[in-house]
Amino acid sequence: MKVYAINGSFRTEGNTDIIMEKILEGARSRGAETEKVLVDDLNLRSCQGCLECRQEGICRQEDGLMDIVRKFEQADAIVMGTPIYGNYMTGQLKILLDRLMGVISRITYVPGGGIKSITRLEPQKRNIVTVLTAGAPTPECADDALKLFRRMLGSLNNGGFMEEIVAVGINAKGAIVFPKEEWLKVAGKYRVPDTDAYAEKAMARNREVLERAFKLGQDLVEK
Repeated sequence: MKVYAINGSFRTEGNTDIIMEKILEGARSRGAETEKVLVDDLNLRSCQGCLECRQEGICRQEDGLMDIVRKFEQADAIVMGTPIYGNYMTGQLKILLDRLMGVISRITYVPGGGIKSITRLEPQKRNIVTVLTAGAPTPECADDALKLFRRMLGSLNNGGFMEEIVAVGINAKGAIVFPKEEWLKVAGKYRVPDTDAYAEKAMARNREVLERAFKLGQDLVEK
């Protein structure tokens, strides 16, 4: 069982990275082999808009894209994450998805069903989890990024499940695992009236996110 994870953040040990690692920890606890990469470390150029990939699913640019495609094809499960910047995913991850769009899937017309995205990869079951983190207090800030994730990755699961984690209110590096004293400082900075209640609520919310992430990692293997 292979789980391939791509982190769209440029930060290691940031909130997105911590949650993704918790998912992978859950998967490893059930015997999975895991691999995680940062998009920022990949050898990728931006899409040139030539549309050649639409025909045969092959990009004419010679960089690291096809290595990533092979990882996708070999994976039994995929985890993809990004922080939300300006109500969208990071620019680095968007470049990757732009490049992947015509390579891993093709757009076709289904009579009576309209336009549909069909995978070019080996049609095997793949469980998928997406992770989105934000400093904003409400999950709606991730809606546009989620739409693209669902469109791009939804054609790859072939009967596997697709789950989403949207963690909000974490606007500092590593806030998802902040102890109470750090949350009290945050509450003071924003002049929250009841600093203790604010800190307790933030920690409870974040514990729930991490517990769910670990469980989803286990589910990647078991379901």
